[in-house]
Amino acid sequence: MALSGLAISKMLPQTNCKECGFPTCLAFAMKLAARQVELSACPHVSEETKAQLDSASAPPIRLVSLGRDGHKLEVGNETVIFRHEKTF
Repeated sequence: MALSGLAISKMLPQTNCKECGFPTCLAFAMKLAARQVELSACPHVSEETKAQLDSASAPPIRLVSLGRDGHKLEVGNETVIFRHEKTF
């Protein structure tokens, strides 16, 4: 399940430096949760936090390859978001 903006905000450094282009870390986290900005915009985020957020933002459905040779079918690797997952 994707992380909410508040959960992402708790993982950020809380410097409110505005170097990412947003007035607060919470505002940046909300845009990050909505996938409207990249994590690389925050210069103060640690490598550990980057790894945690990258794994949390991975598509919930893994890529599966079926068949072989010329008859290969790949399914999955999709981001499915339901309304109940878009909560604060």
